[in-house]
Amino acid sequence: MNDKNVEKPARAAEEIVEAIEKDIISGTLQPGERLDEPALAATFGVSRTPVREAILELASRGLIEQRPHRGAFVADVTLEEIFDVYEVLAELEGLCARLATRRIDAQERQELVALHQKMATLLGSEDRAEYIALDYQFHGLLIRAARNAALKDHLSVCLKRIAPVRRTSMEITRSMQVAHAEHAHLLQAVLDGNADLAESIMCEHVALRAEQAKDLVARWKTRRAPLAA
Repeated sequence: MNDKNVEKPARAAEEIVEAIEKDIISGTLQPGERLDEPALAATFGVSRTPVREAILELASRGLIEQRPHRGAFVADVTLEEIFDVYEVLAELEGLCARLATRRIDAQERQELVALHQKMATLLGSEDRAEYIALDYQFHGLLIRAARNAALKDHLSVCLKRIAPVRRTSMEITRSMQVAHAEHAHLLQAVLDGNADLAESIMCEHVALRAEQAKDLVARWKTRRAPLAA
């Protein structure tokens, strides 16, 4: 068998995984939404085999759930899962902030300050999309500055699992002013080299996001529940 013929479907599956994952994380695909295999195959110009391989991979990551005789759906998130993941995430991001405070270099300090200042310019405009993008960069910079590959991997798993809810809750319920004030305290702790305080602030920062995300999911469940007879 020609190796190139084997590689093409594999690459196609990888591209489909990347595209669907991006749509889930951005909120384009919502929890509970069904994936249409024929439509996906047509969209990507491939047979259904790479689509099925992509769905299996996404299911292994917890982003897709396969229901017998019904198909594949964007994984629904329960309140229990939100609580469990955020509980772990708060500790992981807290540790990340602690390590970043100890290991951040001069250039990264400047980048962190510049990001915070740029985010400040968006508070009056209520440009949430741009603010959220910068928020991800702010947290991503701290992850990078922590310089711990194992920690980064664990954070990636948690963040992907709650990505749709996390982003949507930030878009709908999160106050940009409150988030920016929390970042200001965190930034100052990092710049002061106070690892204990940076860890504490980050844990609380993530915990507050968890409460807002759980409130959002609870509202979704209420809207989607059947009306009582």
